[in-house]
Amino acid sequence: MGALPSLWDTVVVAAYVPALVLFGAWVSRRQLHPEDYFLASRGSRWPAIGLALLASNISSSALVGLAGAAYATGISVYDYEWSAAVILVFFCVFLLPFVLSSRVYTMPEFLERRYDGRARLYFAALTLFLSVTLDAAAALYSGSLVIRVLFPGSPLWVIIVALAGAAGLYTVLGGLRAVIYTEAVQGVLILFGAVVIASAAFSHAGGWHTVMTSVPPSALSLIRPAGDPGVPWPGLLFGIPVLGFYYWCTNQCIV
Repeated sequence: MGALPSLWDTVVVAAYVPALVLFGAWVSRRQLHPEDYFLASRGSRWPAIGLALLASNISSSALVGLAGAAYATGISVYDYEWSAAVILVFFCVFLLPFVLSSRVYTMPEFLERRYDGRARLYFAALTLFLSVTLDAAAALYSGSLVIRVLFPGSPLWVIIVALAGAAGLYTVLGGLRAVIYTEAVQGVLILFGAVVIASAAFSHAGGWHTVMTSVPPSALSLIRPAGDPGVPWPGLLFGIPVLGFYYWCTNQCIV
């Protein structure tokens, strides 16, 4: 049976969620035009955008899922992350200028202007399906697992509904500006928490040297053989770039 949460655990979680919703509503006050709501008035600064991208990508699904996958198969799972730097440079140099100059609100709208309404409908439906069944589902499930460590008696579905409701509330109330600034706050907390967790984990395992000498050398390689069950080199070369271009260049959550 898991240990019961302390009073501070309960206070922090109980205060954090409503505080985040209120903060999102506060930063989004006085929105008068659709551009204010959907595009944050096109006035967000790069530090906030960068932290929001970090929080969108390195969410609970990454902290829990990627760490677990790396433990099981090796650090080659992080090929998905470092490859993003290459893809984002390509996106910023070659694609982003066209998106900005078109002054569209969504990527499906951009495709409609470039092609026709069928392209917009198809991509909107595909993006919505993938976002709900893959991105959001994984983030909510992994996040609920972390929360249930603090509250072991809570039903999983209740935690998932609460997390989805809180995120949906400040998103609907505040629009993109609320999303950017609440995720910027969460990005700082994620960075801080990741450092604390990593330090505690290495300390508990006996230190960096102990971990490096205990792990098979193959598990510490980013480029794996073709028969590797995790991320074989053909997948790194031909598969990850395709996924990366979808996620970083066309995914409405990121772009």
